[in-house]
Amino acid sequence: MAVSSTAALICDTGALLDYLVEGAPDHRRFRYAIDRARTRYVPGLVLAEVDYFLRGERPAMNAFMHDLARGAFTYAPPALDQLSRAMEIDRRYADLGLGLVDASLVALAEDLGLRRLATRDVRHFAAVRLRDGRAFELVVHPTAPDES
Repeated sequence: MAVSSTAALICDTGALLDYLVEGAPDHRRFRYAIDRARTRYVPGLVLAEVDYFLRGERPAMNAFMHDLARGAFTYAPPALDQLSRAMEIDRRYADLGLGLVDASLVALAEDLGLRRLATRDVRHFAAVRLRDGRAFELVVHPTAPDES
């Protein structure tokens, strides 16, 4: 079955873990949403987190790196100005405890002009607003969202 392409999106750590690991809670839902995207951005700090969580799943990480290398995903390392912006965002949302990785996703979204996000972290990303005041469009509503 051919999957039609939709707008670009940014992928967060939890979404990629569900996408890559067949036994993950929302594997099929994230696989469908991410595969349909015209462009799938993988932020640099997210890639490091994915690798950390897949320490025991090296075949999955190797397959993902192969997909990244062949252009199935677009690697987006953070520029220094994005990291500075991320720290501003982290301070603005101090009550959420975003941290650098999640805040760097927001900075990337602002730079790219994207609102579409694949994430399990509904608590953080439903609360955050982009520089222009708009909310993220979460492409999957996980059956058991991350509460951390």
